[in-house]
Amino acid sequence: MGPIVAGETDVSPIAAIFPRRLARLLRQEAFWEARVGADDWRLRLIRKAIYSTYCDCLALGRADEARSLLRQWRRARGSLACLSEARGGAGR
Repeated sequence: MGPIVAGETDVSPIAAIFPRRLARLLRQEAFWEARVGADDWRLRLIRKAIYSTYCDCLALGRADEARSLLRQWRRARGSLACLSEARGGAGR
């Protein structure tokens, strides 16, 4: 299996996995945040996995993509928090 071409840069198949993994972990964080307390073991585990996967992205030269995913995630979370406050602060 040859390298995957993304834009103008060649990306190895293994390096292509980590940004997708990071995106999936961010979705998992949102899923569990809505269901358990902030200090729940599942959220702590997911957050450690997010950090580890982010570091993997940096090591594999996918830093820009990883940072972009985190920026998008922060913006989306900020928008959701504003919606929640506007609706009267939905509790858990």
